[in-house]
Amino acid sequence: MIEIIGLEKAFGEKILFSPTSLRLGARDRIGLVGPNGSGKTTLFRMITREEHPDQGDIQIRKGVHIGYLSQEPMPLQGQSLLEEVQSGVKDLSILEDKMRLLQEEISEEKDPETLEALAEAYGKLEERYARRGGYALESQAKAILQGLGFREEDFSRASGELSGGWLMRLALAKILLANPDLLLLDEPTNHLDLQSLIWLEAFLGDYLGTIMIVSHDRDFLNRVVTKILAIEGKRIIPYSGNYDAYVETREKKNAILEAALESQRKKVEQTERFIERFRYKATKARQVQSRIKTLEKMERIEGPLESQKTMRFSFPQPIRSGRVIAELKEIHKAYGPVKVYSGIDLTLAREDKVALVGVNGAGKSTLLKLLAGVIEPDAGMIQLGHNVSRAYFAQHQLELLNPSKTVWEEIFSLAKDESISFLRGILGAFLFSGEEVDKKVSVLSGGEKSRLVLAKMLMRPANFLLLDEPTNHLDIAARDVLEQTLQNFQGALCFITHDRHLINAVANKVIEVNAGQLIIYPGNYDDYLYKKELEKEAEEQNGGISRAGDGETKDRLGRRSKEQKRLEAEVRNRFYRETLEIRQRIQTVEADLDRATKEMEELARQLADPEVYRRGDNIPELLKSHATGKKQVEDLTAEWERLAQQLEGLEQSRSSPSEENV
Repeated sequence: MIEIIGLEKAFGEKILFSPTSLRLGARDRIGLVGPNGSGKTTLFRMITREEHPDQGDIQIRKGVHIGYLSQEPMPLQGQSLLEEVQSGVKDLSILEDKMRLLQEEISEEKDPETLEALAEAYGKLEERYARRGGYALESQAKAILQGLGFREEDFSRASGELSGGWLMRLALAKILLANPDLLLLDEPTNHLDLQSLIWLEAFLGDYLGTIMIVSHDRDFLNRVVTKILAIEGKRIIPYSGNYDAYVETREKKNAILEAALESQRKKVEQTERFIERFRYKATKARQVQSRIKTLEKMERIEGPLESQKTMRFSFPQPIRSGRVIAELKEIHKAYGPVKVYSGIDLTLAREDKVALVGVNGAGKSTLLKLLAGVIEPDAGMIQLGHNVSRAYFAQHQLELLNPSKTVWEEIFSLAKDESISFLRGILGAFLFSGEEVDKKVSVLSGGEKSRLVLAKMLMRPANFLLLDEPTNHLDIAARDVLEQTLQNFQGALCFITHDRHLINAVANKVIEVNAGQLIIYPGNYDDYLYKKELEKEAEEQNGGISRAGDGETKDRLGRRSKEQKRLEAEVRNRFYRETLEIRQRIQTVEADLDRATKEMEELARQLADPEVYRRGDNIPELLKSHATGKKQVEDLTAEWERLAQQLEGLEQSRSSPSEENV
């Protein structure tokens, strides 16, 4: 599909790619990795012809359609969300425009022969439109939007109302619906919550085209890609397998290189000592010259690949707090008519490292802001424990950095009696070294600003850290720094992240925020998923949902007593009564859809009949009926899908009376 031949690219004196060549095949799942600034985005832009190589070529098979999700906001066309997403399927949009123009011409044309020609052209266009999936496009667009976290009521909103993170989701939805042959995704997970991220993984798993991804989420790469392209030493090196396999191969490669380099170094030292010792002895002249030539001809082994390992640094620990960090009692919070919490309670202890999970809009950020004191509850009480100090991190805090200061000046502004070496150690741990500490804040990337804010926060840490998406814009090396620091942190921690690796490494408790309720699960993210699976199995065994507050199943789950069978029969009967109206409506919609489809077929037959145009009668009425029928079929199809989904949801969530009050 793509062949890179002798690629070279530089910006001024900075060389990104020395001559490098490789080939990408159909259905490849590729992760593109490398340090920040190594040329990943530049490679994407060269593939899309937005930039050009200095030497060499990137050859793309003729007819290949490329979809590119960049980190830049996409231009909007002043449409609704649903219209904006559908507009990305350009061939269908063009067909729709042509069909609409033909309909207008047909409605105004009087000449029978011209009408016949127009009708024939319209029929061909409609056939292409149907074959290309035009009539299913809207339902596909809605499914993708919902998968990425949009609600049905959002579909008619103006796209210009969206904030940056939601705009990126919209851009991703637009590209996925377009179904390109080659999908280039530059940091697609940055603005997704966990549920949307899991949906995207499943979507990409079924994707039929070639995928190339830049991502700093190693779990995402492990689940999606089967090949890694690593930018190393200004070349693009292919590795088989996912990200973990790449790291393992790379470490083995480094170990071999280090051993070979050490062996060569010793040989060179021995040779140089011999030359120095016998340089001026006539009897050894021939041997000396031979060894000099050996050194000159020796092909020097390049050193190991640049290590991704981070500098070890012991961050200062906070002052010790009381056992209880924070206590929430009967908390109520709403935004206008939208109630987020109605009487929740929560107690956090000194040793808690809590990850908040839940669908977008469930109230995770609201809970974090309540705990941080950024917002106040409408009712209820928040009480901090003895000697508790709080520090809050969110993306908007990057704007609080002084753009005229350097990295060093920002960190030095917090210094009291800390030594210069200590301050440099803090910056070094967060990957600022050498001339990088003299960079102005105004020229820092988003990831560099995040690192600087986190370094300042952890330089003299509070004993209760509250972090909202701290890994956004951080590369894997910087995430490792944060992970190690939070693992060693001896205070309490509450954080939101879509980085499952970070949750697994740091959290000892997961709180699921769901419909205004807090459900606590001890352990990390894998433990949480395991307990959710147990609950699902219990539901399937008992015909209901286990609602054990601590996420643990009860010993009695799975036992089938006479009483339980009676209760299950009650559940089935009640479920039948509750869903009767939906099932009856589905039957009605199916009948209406069958009738409307047959009417559409009859109208299409009439519109394709040349005799109709020769007579010239009722053509506007036929076209109007056809347009109305088309809209009716689409509406009925959408309603049937909604009802079927609603019924399926009720089947999955029906609960046994024996467990409703657990």
